[in-house]
Amino acid sequence: MILTRRSVLALPAALAATPAFSQGRWPEHPVRIIVPYTPGAFNDTLSRLVGEKLQAELGQPGVVENRPGASGSLGIAATAQATDNHTIAVANTANLTMNPFLFANTGYDPQKDLAPLCICARLMNALAVRADSDITSLQQLIDKAKANPGKMSYASSGAGSSPHLSAELLKHRTGIDVVHVPYRGSAPGMADLIGGRVDWTIDNLPNVLAQVEGGKLRAIAVTGTERDPSMPDVPTFREAGLDGYEVYVWFGFVGPAKLPRAIRDTLSGAITRIVTGRDTAEKIERAGARVWTRDQAGFAELISAELEKWGTVIRSAGLKLE
Repeated sequence: MILTRRSVLALPAALAATPAFSQGRWPEHPVRIIVPYTPGAFNDTLSRLVGEKLQAELGQPGVVENRPGASGSLGIAATAQATDNHTIAVANTANLTMNPFLFANTGYDPQKDLAPLCICARLMNALAVRADSDITSLQQLIDKAKANPGKMSYASSGAGSSPHLSAELLKHRTGIDVVHVPYRGSAPGMADLIGGRVDWTIDNLPNVLAQVEGGKLRAIAVTGTERDPSMPDVPTFREAGLDGYEVYVWFGFVGPAKLPRAIRDTLSGAITRIVTGRDTAEKIERAGARVWTRDQAGFAELISAELEKWGTVIRSAGLKLE
């Protein structure tokens, strides 16, 4: 379990919180947890892990509702518009800090229309090439791309996804000219990389790890600030020579901006206790992520910093999605 100094300092207050509106005043019925994606991804896994333990924390269960669409924007917009004081959503890097720059209208302003409750977990991405590629380091990939502008290609799990924008950040920082080939999910992109139809990929580390362990891909760098325990021999981008490059896909819970402060505090404390509990933390790590917490103020600060970061990258690349 990864806990930073900030999150450790924030934990005592969060863990000490007791449910507000006790004696049946709140929650009056099950808490609706909107997942803005289809079942199966980590957003869905996290919501169900939290939902099944809310009964013990609040006296009411969490009921998961999958509402996919518009790269996660539809479910977040529905949460922002909720008025029942019982609706929250699992949010991540993409739908809070990337989508506002990629879509003309997401239906919400992440800083005005939503109440950040807590961050729960994060995972990093990994850059990989075929196992038989002559590229064995990040610097070799950059040098080859610069020597062959417009000729190398990379796969992503979709336009506007975290893997796509991780690669755009690499382009922004190094000036390389490479061709983006978007796919509908990780699997087809991986298949084309293994088959030699694209040159490299950046994808969520759990997806890359499966192919590395199968001997089909070679990971050459990870996007976190520290090496991942599942790939201890793979350097970070910083260690590989690209200082200041950092990308995490983080996951947390948000509610509508009009959610009363006492309910926000209750939910933040309850969810933090759940994800830092040994049983849930172990399940999160088995799913390929790491427990990483931020309280309400820390979450708000993170959103602000990430909006500035990804806004710069997306505007520089001229990216827009319909």
